[in-house]
Amino acid sequence: MSDKENVLPAAAAAAAAGPRVTRAAAKRAASSGASSSGAAAKRKRVALGELPTLCNAAAVPGQPSRPVKPAKPAAAVEEEAHVDEGMCAPTTPPAASEEASGGGDPQLCGTYASDIYTYLRSMEVEPARRPAANYIETVQTDVTANMRSILVDWLVEVVEEYKLVADTLYLTVSYVDRFLSANPLGRNRLQLLGVAAMLIAAKYEEITPPHVEDFCYITDNTYTKQELVKMESDILKLLDFEMGNPTIKTFLRRFMKSGPEDKKRSSLLLEFLGSYLAELSLVDYSCLQFLPSVVAASAVFLARLTIAPDCNPWSKEMQKLTGYKASELKDCIRAIHDLQLNRKGLSLTAIRDKYKQHRFKCVSTLLPPVEIPASYFQDSE
Repeated sequence: MSDKENVLPAAAAAAAAGPRVTRAAAKRAASSGASSSGAAAKRKRVALGELPTLCNAAAVPGQPSRPVKPAKPAAAVEEEAHVDEGMCAPTTPPAASEEASGGGDPQLCGTYASDIYTYLRSMEVEPARRPAANYIETVQTDVTANMRSILVDWLVEVVEEYKLVADTLYLTVSYVDRFLSANPLGRNRLQLLGVAAMLIAAKYEEITPPHVEDFCYITDNTYTKQELVKMESDILKLLDFEMGNPTIKTFLRRFMKSGPEDKKRSSLLLEFLGSYLAELSLVDYSCLQFLPSVVAASAVFLARLTIAPDCNPWSKEMQKLTGYKASELKDCIRAIHDLQLNRKGLSLTAIRDKYKQHRFKCVSTLLPPVEIPASYFQDSE
């Protein structure tokens, strides 16, 4: 078994050591370096939300200003305010109405959220949408769990390289595991499976997905375009062209956005930390035994524990929102907890390096308590 794990394709091993710089990225770097000298002379482009609000007094000299309306008498202003207050007073506070409709975010579909969540929970348990939890032992003869971990770690770097959304990564790993659950594969074609699965996921999730040539190039042209398209066809046949699937990210997004507000935990920090822990679970082959909703709920539990270790991370509200008691998540929480503390000794660093960046608030440097108090696993009544 150890011989199998140490013998990897040269291209996969080289790619796992670091992301391959694409031609497009090299051109962008060269053009940005050439234009840096004249950047000071050019006017900086400003996002629409960052445009300053200028009053008439700060108008540009030499340009006509708008005529200023004469100020109304104080009595008239007070009378209008009194009339408006009587006629337009809302029956419920804006905050309360926003909370009832999903926090004002139409994508949360507050009115239908419960029905959607029930449907997603029923989808994730369908056998056709689930990978086998033991396919390495029962189906594969040449691919090991360590090879799978190296592949997923490299796919994280590819997602960063092409600036793809997180849903693309989760769908890619789902396609890989479902394909390997049904088809034995040689180790020399494992990387081909990974990029073909990402090609399908990118077409499904991205607005402008990378081209086939980009995925060939990222593998150092180890595989031809024809081989990649053939593997894409094989995956689609296995999926029966049903590419949509609830993933860990699907449930994690709901738990984070719809969860109760916590004054002790920053919502943005909690979101980044939950995403970090969820991605760590992708690398670990043993986490395939858990449903995506279980992994997402466990990631939220650990994220809340890491930020505020002295408070019980699982309240009645979280139990009602997720549908899981803390005792039901115990095994998955401990598995991800071991990954967070790196107790398994994995040398794969793509996810940890990704979340060490300041744009993710360096959440991979945050560590939870070494031991989780047993009282935190007691169910809330």
